[in-house]
Amino acid sequence: MKKIFLLLAAVGMIFTACEPANGLDEDNNGNQTEQPGSGDQGGEDNSDDKTQAIEFQDENTKLLCTLHWDENEDGELSYEEAAAVTDLGTAFKGSSIFSFTELKYFTSLEKIADSAFEGCVSLVEITLPEQLTIIGTSAFNGCSNLKKIAIPNAVTSIGDDAFRYCKSLTSATIGNSVTSIGDDAFYYCKSLTSITIPNSVTSIGSWTFYRCSSLTSVTIPNSVTSIGEGAFYYCTSLTSVTIPNSVTSIGGSAFYGCTSLTSVTIPDSITSIGERVFYNCTSLTSITIPDSVTWIGDYAFYGCKSLTSVTIPDSVTSIGSEAFAFCSSLTSITIPDSVTSIGNSVFYNCTSLTSVTIPDSVTEIKYHAFDNCTSLTSVTIPDSVTSIGEGAFYYCTSLTSVYCKPTTPPTGGQDMFYDNASGRKIYVPRNSVNAYKAKSYWSYYADYIEGYDF
Repeated sequence: MKKIFLLLAAVGMIFTACEPANGLDEDNNGNQTEQPGSGDQGGEDNSDDKTQAIEFQDENTKLLCTLHWDENEDGELSYEEAAAVTDLGTAFKGSSIFSFTELKYFTSLEKIADSAFEGCVSLVEITLPEQLTIIGTSAFNGCSNLKKIAIPNAVTSIGDDAFRYCKSLTSATIGNSVTSIGDDAFYYCKSLTSITIPNSVTSIGSWTFYRCSSLTSVTIPNSVTSIGEGAFYYCTSLTSVTIPNSVTSIGGSAFYGCTSLTSVTIPDSITSIGERVFYNCTSLTSITIPDSVTWIGDYAFYGCKSLTSVTIPDSVTSIGSEAFAFCSSLTSITIPDSVTSIGNSVFYNCTSLTSVTIPDSVTEIKYHAFDNCTSLTSVTIPDSVTSIGEGAFYYCTSLTSVYCKPTTPPTGGQDMFYDNASGRKIYVPRNSVNAYKAKSYWSYYADYIEGYDF
């Protein structure tokens, strides 16, 4: 009968998830006049009598605990009863509890179950038990007023979405036994200012710190071998990052939109720079790509408008579409002999680019590769090139000299040299002038084609 009464009370009082319980303001970090058993310490266990009742700071927390685990039905939860609990299940999911520091007395609890506190929007503080080993999937997902969390040293795994949308979380301490941080684990924790990843962690999951816009620094330990897709996506306050030599792969969009990132060290262990890895890192001024890298993905440095210089090593065989598009401060670029194709819009809108070296290994220059490179004055197309795509040098308004070495005119595309500088010349092998003037798409520029002895 008593549990039926408690259940009815719970329906009326607990699962409201509207206003913080007991009039607690969501921004005061739970600072109320402390009652016995309140604050970070919870109820003080000063007795050898484990049947003694725990004094709870939050009456709603007490009500839920007694509803589920009050074995003698005395309306209280004793230390002994708490110590016997091995699984919280979803008893607190979506409830309006604001404090649960007394959870530390649940000394048989080894896992925070999946979704255990999901949607507890009023929860401000909680103390996890020291013997805990696993924090499950979505365990605290949507706890938007949770201020801080200390993850015990025994924890080995933090599940996917574990602290997703904990947007008031300012600090998180991760214990030294954690080996994996799941996908989306701290997704949109926009108040998180710093985090230390322990040496036990071997992988950082996809979108782990997505839009942690207050995160200013992060130390990635030597134990980490992979950084997942979008791991630091839009961490707009992150100023620098050192990637250790242990890391062998960086997922696409890993540092996408890190607009305050001024420097980054890419180790020799990296073999590829994936799609959009440094997309729109607008404060990044320089980058050194190690000799171990063989390909640069699509949009890899797109929108890095402060990037003034970049060295592409001879190991690189492929540069993806728009890899350096909108790098408006880039003044010069040397493409290594290992590259055979210049991709679509690779240097689109690189308005400060004054010179470019295209090696003899290149066979095709794809569409809009140098579109809107308004400072480019001269370009030499090596005799290895067999194809020049549509708009390849479109709107290069300062381009006065094009030196095209192939004796057989490359296959052309529409608007290859459209809207170049007034008076520009296209120099071709002297014996190939007529062939160029008759070739499809080249014929549009017949008045500008002249013979030249290369």
